[in-house]
Amino acid sequence: MTEETFGPTLPIMRVGDAEEALRLANDSPYGLGAAIYTRDVERGEQLARRVEAGAVCVNDALLNYLAVELPMGGWKASGLGTRHGAAGIRKFAKQQSLLTTRFALKREPFMFPYKARTSKVLFKGLRLIYGRGRRRSR
Repeated sequence: MTEETFGPTLPIMRVGDAEEALRLANDSPYGLGAAIYTRDVERGEQLARRVEAGAVCVNDALLNYLAVELPMGGWKASGLGTRHGAAGIRKFAKQQSLLTTRFALKREPFMFPYKARTSKVLFKGLRLIYGRGRRRSR
């Protein structure tokens, strides 16, 4: 797995142990984000600190997108980069966001494939937020 992919994808590769998985994950020209799933959260966080990526989630894949106060950018050939001001100076350092979910779900409720009920809730929520044919007062 050496090509950059954008989700939702979940590539799976059999490895001998966590060290081999880490070596293979870091053996890439890309490093936008990564996810580690484990029953041992402490070990997952230790491994996450060694992943060469701008954001690493433990037991979650999208938590970093909800943490809008965190910097977003990739390492290596990933991400949009930064320039000017403090961000321009910081681009010469490597920033990494490490997030661990406090309560893991067996399945992310809004990840594809949707169940019929989830799909209905999503569409109703989107219609409520964005409306459909709703007139806005000026």
